[in-house]
Amino acid sequence: MRVMVTLFMLMGLSSFVLAESYDEGIEYELLNTVQPAPTDGKIEVIEFFSYACPHCYRFEPHVEAWKKHKADNIEFIQVPAIFNKNWEALATLYYAAEVLGVQEKMHPIIFEAMHGKGKKIHSLADLNALFEKNGVTADELNKAMGSFTVAAKTRRAKNMTKAYGITSVPNVVVQGKYRTNGTLAKSHANVFKVVDFLAEKIDKEQAEK
Repeated sequence: MRVMVTLFMLMGLSSFVLAESYDEGIEYELLNTVQPAPTDGKIEVIEFFSYACPHCYRFEPHVEAWKKHKADNIEFIQVPAIFNKNWEALATLYYAAEVLGVQEKMHPIIFEAMHGKGKKIHSLADLNALFEKNGVTADELNKAMGSFTVAAKTRRAKNMTKAYGITSVPNVVVQGKYRTNGTLAKSHANVFKVVDFLAEKIDKEQAEK
């Protein structure tokens, strides 16, 4: 029995030693201005990205892998960052796909078309052809892109890009307070390890209030 108790104690100690911990200013940073976030026990995780960004394309598999096992209380949101007119058009495309109910399907397809080995996207005609191939007519896409709802969502994304101090992508913000990315976390693969650490940190802070 003593051997079993000792073994469990050593296993517990080993887990404690191996538990990953990260430091502010090294693997993550505090936003200059803390932004509004849920107060109902949910933890908001926002990925700022752009279809124009090859780093975001390479980061996407890590996003999808993490989404499959993220904590139930984490609310994940993707926001297309807007730095210029071209990126604003791509943000409009993202929200048009959302309004049309095909965002989940088209998101990886658009990324692959922009950065994969297939045909590249160079014009609106190319976009229309890409969506038509996947069941959305040019008229439906153009109508959605010109809609009031998509314009409002795109405007909000532009305002968020500025308010959150986003100057590069991909960047991930946790609870409107902490920011991390592949550079801070040392690799794309480590980003969501830092995100999970921050989510647990915030969860504990909220429980103590």
